[in-house]
Amino acid sequence: MNVHDSERLSGLLEDAGYVRASGDTEPDVVVFNTCAVRENADNRLYGNLGHLRPVKDGHPGMQIAVGGCLAQKDRDAIVKHAPWVDVVFGTHNIGSLPVLLERARVQEEAQVEIEESLVTFPSTLPTRRESPYAAWVSISVGCNNTCTFCIVPSLRGKEKDRRPGEILAEVEALVADGVLEVTLLGQNVNAYGSGFGALASAPQEVRDMTANGQSAFA
Repeated sequence: MNVHDSERLSGLLEDAGYVRASGDTEPDVVVFNTCAVRENADNRLYGNLGHLRPVKDGHPGMQIAVGGCLAQKDRDAIVKHAPWVDVVFGTHNIGSLPVLLERARVQEEAQVEIEESLVTFPSTLPTRRESPYAAWVSISVGCNNTCTFCIVPSLRGKEKDRRPGEILAEVEALVADGVLEVTLLGQNVNAYGSGFGALASAPQEVRDMTANGQSAFA
């Protein structure tokens, strides 16, 4: 899921006119897409941010953005720990990144925007796939379980499922583009269907899929 989100972030930036920096070029924008499952993720993020501070000081106009689960969890604390960060965005609004970068540039101050629920389903955003033959397709985001050891539901929210027709349309478009391998993604993919709520209020296509007693995911 994190790799998929990163491909979406790359696609969003390229769609907004950014170009990927080559290996020997100092980038104008650095984006950290973070995870919060393990504690060393915090240490790695702040270590990397500290390493970038002198780089940014010597590169006028450079911007640093932090997104993902750690950003959803820490929010304003990131800018307090590292005031040279320009943008902080969460798991529910990755589509806002280009706008937040531009706003930070114009206003010359950090932009922190964390949404409490999903704004746009990740797979409806532009993407820059790393593989010509393999692709990720999100079928759901979030989880309805409340396992005591797991931080994911509080950072990704309640489960939201994509309509089956939207999933099929994306897979068909990928196949037409030469993709041979599709991986379905979600925090809890085999629970697919519960994100629509009660079956009676689910889309007709979901009720048709489960008419014979099989799960919506199957």
